[in-house]
Amino acid sequence: MQEARVPGGRLTPKSRISVTTRRNLVAAFTLILICGAILLSLATRLTPYVRNQAVTTFNERFQSDVHLDVLQVSAFPRPEVTGGGLQLRHNGRTDVPPLIKIDTYGASAGLFGLFSSPVRLRTVELSGLEISIPPGGMRHVDAENGLGANPPRSQPSGDPQTPARFTIDRLVSRAARLEIIPRERGKLPRTFEIHDLVMLRVGHGDGSEFEATLTNPTPKGLIQTRGTFGPWNGAEPRLTQVKGDYVFTNANLNTIKGIAGTLSSTGSYSGALERIDVKGETNAPDFSIDVAGQPVPLETRFHAIVDGTNGNTWLEDVQARLAETVIVAKGAVVRTEDVKGRKITLDVTIADGRIEDVLKLAVKAERPLMTGGIRLDTRFVLPAGDQDVVDKLQLAGTFKLDRARFTNVNVQEKINTLSHRGKGQPNGEGPGVVSNLSGRFTLKNASLNFTDLTFSVPGAVVALAGTFDLKRETIDFSGHLLLDASLAETTTGMKAVLARIAQPLFSRKGGGSKLPIRISGPFSKPEFGLDVKRALTPGD
Repeated sequence: MQEARVPGGRLTPKSRISVTTRRNLVAAFTLILICGAILLSLATRLTPYVRNQAVTTFNERFQSDVHLDVLQVSAFPRPEVTGGGLQLRHNGRTDVPPLIKIDTYGASAGLFGLFSSPVRLRTVELSGLEISIPPGGMRHVDAENGLGANPPRSQPSGDPQTPARFTIDRLVSRAARLEIIPRERGKLPRTFEIHDLVMLRVGHGDGSEFEATLTNPTPKGLIQTRGTFGPWNGAEPRLTQVKGDYVFTNANLNTIKGIAGTLSSTGSYSGALERIDVKGETNAPDFSIDVAGQPVPLETRFHAIVDGTNGNTWLEDVQARLAETVIVAKGAVVRTEDVKGRKITLDVTIADGRIEDVLKLAVKAERPLMTGGIRLDTRFVLPAGDQDVVDKLQLAGTFKLDRARFTNVNVQEKINTLSHRGKGQPNGEGPGVVSNLSGRFTLKNASLNFTDLTFSVPGAVVALAGTFDLKRETIDFSGHLLLDASLAETTTGMKAVLARIAQPLFSRKGGGSKLPIRISGPFSKPEFGLDVKRALTPGD
């Protein structure tokens, strides 16, 4: 290429620009090569530095042996850290899964952030995060009733934090798993699938803010939570602090065999992992037990202590409303057997409830079989296992009904007749209201057994014992009918004459009559009658 010249041999401005451009390009290319060499050299030097800082941080903060397959720092076109195969084994333990396991990770960082102390990463994205909380929490469980001697007590951290070598502005994991490993060998871990986890300011001494969405295994449903976690207690992970709020939505109670409905809950929590104080509310507008299949609105307010290292829960106070009936409970939900699930043990009280609300859970009848007030105290035990709730539920307690009436016309007519005849008014009219109906009961293997069951109507008292089969909805009771009147006063005509002849067999001390009776058959239409065999047995 020939240069343009003017007369006299000088270069024109056009030619001078071309030369300048070429010189600038050469200078720029040279600068790029130099910068690239510098960045390559920096990346080469940064990789072992950042790796060493990472391994030291994990070792100090998590009291763990660190295994790290790959960590690579690149400085071009922008600084970033990538790698994978990270495992942390708490205290070097190999008898349990790693405390933390990460398949792959990637992080963005400023160049000065990689050289700073602590190393500062802007954003870290994790893939294949698995967290396995080692056994801890309660040391003693009462094997007889499944109640822990006491919930774990809150303890001070006692873990002085060394200065952080690594900080992360924002950590993101889209698919993670949290497992809580039971202390007893052979038992299944409690697993939570964490779909979205975002943590801010990781590595700072005052803990990290977080948001997460996870699946609760039983009952199955989504939990959304946000709060603060940490700082991590490396010496005692179970003493790491956590605080936040949660929303539990659309939990499917059908995942618990034997019950049905949809549950929602909101609340707050705070404390160490082994002693999390939880306060909240639940709402199940269509709660039902399969044996009856009748939806009943159930609302609760509760205060509980949860051991986050094994999932055991101590219910300090539960206030439940079943339709119009208030139920108060206290107890524990703990794992004590080598079977799936947990054993629930509660002390339950109903001070002023409605019998029709309770019966809807146990009886299929469209209308409540009885109405009236109820008072109840019982020990409630629901063992772990896959059986239906009605098959494994155990109850033992006492109850009393106030001013009860049967909604079944045939049953109530018999009660009315019994009352009139007991008063010596066989042709009397008006309803007979059942009062002072009380007794003791136990429930096991879907069979409700009553002892000391008594009730009275004007003119008569009934004393019974027997069983109610919840699945077949049949009853079989036997006992005595105590009448204020003599047999002759309970009837008219020729029957009254025969009754006077039989009266010595059924005389009652202090006057009146005592008859052995049996009540049996379907609960919706039972048969009342004289127990002839017992009536003819001397001394009965």
